[in-house]
Amino acid sequence: MRTGCIAVCIIWFLSGAGVLQAQNTHPATAPKKQPVEYSNFSLKAGAGLSVVYLARNTKDWNNEPGVSVGAVYRVNGFVRFSGLFTAFNTINIEPTWKNIKARTYEVNMELQAKFPNKKTLLYPFFGVSYNTYKGFFTGQNDYLHLQAYYKPNTVVKNHWIGANFGLGLEHNFGPLGLYIDYRMRVGKQEKGFNIMDVCYNCGLKYRIPKLHSANLKRLFRNPNDRFHWF
Repeated sequence: MRTGCIAVCIIWFLSGAGVLQAQNTHPATAPKKQPVEYSNFSLKAGAGLSVVYLARNTKDWNNEPGVSVGAVYRVNGFVRFSGLFTAFNTINIEPTWKNIKARTYEVNMELQAKFPNKKTLLYPFFGVSYNTYKGFFTGQNDYLHLQAYYKPNTVVKNHWIGANFGLGLEHNFGPLGLYIDYRMRVGKQEKGFNIMDVCYNCGLKYRIPKLHSANLKRLFRNPNDRFHWF
């Protein structure tokens, strides 16, 4: 009888401890996912069509393809700066010009006008560009009378500083964005200032996430601490 009472007490004690433990145990709540914060820097890449050296490009279809890469720095919600490098495919304006290689380097200021959805924006821009043009001048069908400046059957190299003007449209979703823009470049040719180039571009932009302090501490630990390199 005594042994049975002791067994009942032990069972009651263990059961009570289990109930208390069950009452005091709460399911772990998953930490809230922090929204991604982006830095003021973005990268961009795209393709486009351009009338390279408009005065010389006398072809019926004179839009030439090219590719471009660049970067954008956002100063605030209204102003940002961009840099862009564009390389065009090898061009032939026969019979006058052959094997033309053209490159453009430019820096622009962009003024942002945001739509109500905060993801789409319109940005007029202006800036300066450095343009290069290299091609073989045959002198044939020289409607522009360029033989007064260049010897036929020679390689001609031209460089000029241009002023850029244009308008772009951009839509962002997360870190990525799509853009399309139109631009003109004005510069000085043999006979004075003129529109040198008209371009249509489109491409993809990537916003670089911020590097938080925890990641910086992880990267820049004490180099003498051999147990905590990462």
